[in-house]
Parts: sequence; C-alpha cells; structure tokens
Amino acid sequence: MTVETAPVESAAAETAPVALTFERTVPRGLVHRHALSEVFLTDSVRLDEDHFVAAAQLPPSHAYYTDHLTAGRPDPLLLLECCRQAETHAVHAHFGAPLGTKFVLREWSMTVADAARTPVATGPVPVTVEATTQNPQWVAGTLRGLGYRMRVSSSGQPLCDVAMRVQYVSDGVYAKLRGRAAGTAPTSESYRGARSTGLVAPGSVGRARPENVVLLDPVRGGDAVTSRLRVAGGHPSLFDHPQDHVPGMVLMEAGRQAALLSAGTFTGEGARRWGVAGLRASFGAYAELDAPLTVRAHRPEPQEGEGRRHVRIDFEQDGRAVAQAAFVLERAEAGAPE
Repeated sequence: MTVETAPVESAAAETAPVALTFERTVPRGLVHRHALSEVFLTDSVRLDEDHFVAAAQLPPSHAYYTDHLTAGRPDPLLLLECCRQAETHAVHAHFGAPLGTKFVLREWSMTVADAARTPVATGPVPVTVEATTQNPQWVAGTLRGLGYRMRVSSSGQPLCDVAMRVQYVSDGVYAKLRGRAAGTAPTSESYRGARSTGLVAPGSVGRARPENVVLLDPVRGGDAVTSRLRVAGGHPSLFDHPQDHVPGMVLMEAGRQAALLSAGTFTGEGARRWGVAGLRASFGAYAELDAPLTVRAHRPEPQEGEGRRHVRIDFEQDGRAVAQAAFVLERAEAGAPE
C-alpha cells in the first residue's frame, strides 16, 4: 500500500523536511470531536520547543462546510477549524495536557490568501499547517496558556494565516470561570429541537440548507442589522458533542452570516457576491445557551479599495458583551463558480 505523504519545510532553523501522512485521521479525542466525520487532522509532528507541523484533509463534500452558494473554494471556517484541531492535538500530544483539560479561547484572527492564489477544490484537498508557538505560560510544570501563529497551505500554495491565544485550565478552575453553580448550566442536548420560526432566509447568508442557518428575527435599525442566535444543539458539526456554552466556532459562523446579511442589506449585493477574506475575534465571557444572544452586524465600511468591506460584529447577552469580531468581506469576481 502506498502511503500518501507530503514533505513540509520546517519553520525551525536547520531542520530537515518532515513527511506528513494523510492516510488516516488522528484520534478524535485529541481534537475534541465525537464524530469521525468531523475530524480533519491526519498527522502532527513536533519539531522543537516552539514549532510543530500538522496535516489535514478537506473533504470534497460536507453537509455543513461545503454548503455555500459559491462553490469551489475551501471554506475559511473549515481552515480555521483545521487550525483549532492542530492546536488542540498539539497541546495533548506534544505538550502533555491531560484529556480532561479545558480549553478557553481568548482571541484569534485569520487572513485568507488572495483568491487568485487559492486552488479550486475539485476533490479532497490535503493541507499542511506550519505552527510557531509563543509566550507559553507554565505553572508547576503544567501548560496554562500559549499563543500560536499558523500558516496553512496546500501543495505549496498559501491558503491562510491564523493567530490565536488559548488558555488551559483544570475542571475546578473552569467551574470558577463559568461562574455558575455545578449542574445549573444546561447542555446543548437540551436544544436539539432548534427553533425554525423567524429563521433568516438561507440565501441571504450564503447558505442553501436551512439547517445550517444560525440567525433568527433580523431587524435593521439605523446602521446595523441585529439578529438572534439560533442554538441548534442537534447540529452535527456546530454541536458535535454536548456543550455547556456556545462554542467559539458557532459564534464565528453567526458572525459570518451576520456580516453577509449586513452586506446584502446595505450594499444591495447579495451573499453570493461576497466571500470572507479575513476575521478577528476576542472572547470576554461565555455565551450561555439558556439566554437570548444578539448578534449585531454594523454597516459595512470600505477597506483596501472598493472590493472589500469591513463589518464589525457585537455579540451581546444579558446586557454584556460576550465577544466582539470583525469580518473582512471581499467581492467575488464576476463569473465566480456557483
């Protein structure tokens, strides 16, 4: 049997290229997934104290990640998920964090490579992640925080750059961070029957399937469009396993949809005409499942020329900001694949 591998030039000085395999996925528990279909990471190798490389495969068809009105390009949020899996796997496999460790995402950002240099996806796409770690925080020999800078590419062509900062805590510390008494927070299993009344039209947020829409009851007011988050606890990708809060990746999907909805509302050009060119987000509090969460997308502002728009997103719950984000949208070329 021939094993599919890809040589990756190490980010560390004077280190020989590393062959990464795409033959099978890594253990699902090491990337905090329950379904094998949601595991995209296939390999990871630590190079030295501050560098590791990882491999992933983007599926040619996926009920969530390839459900877009514009086809043929890797979903930026799928690339971000690959980076999240690379980070999560590395902390367990390379830095010794036990499986019960809780991960607290503080901030991340992404810059998507120029569309002209992004390969058109016609089948499964092998990608590599070259990661540099920064500013580790160790307490009594246990890793408690780490920053990452990641470069994602496919067949030598750049796809995106990602940076993130993550905190790692024990169960006891996590309970204190949550700020709720033990057992009082419901899990996403209680929200498997997601509300469908008031659902945003799928086409207005770049989706074909209504089950992938996460916004409800949009209202335009002044220079913003405000929606409610739809907690779809039974969604096999957004809630792959029970959660006691709204995960960061779900907030990013809500942010993307809100940005596209805002672009359509204020520019008159629908979601089909826009793609995500970048994002950044910071997380200040946990988004609870059992309280309404509003997603406010401000009027798109021009950035770097007429073809790009910057959309600021506020996530608010019970009168406080739980997260803030900004999405950079880029107008698709005329005749882009649909």
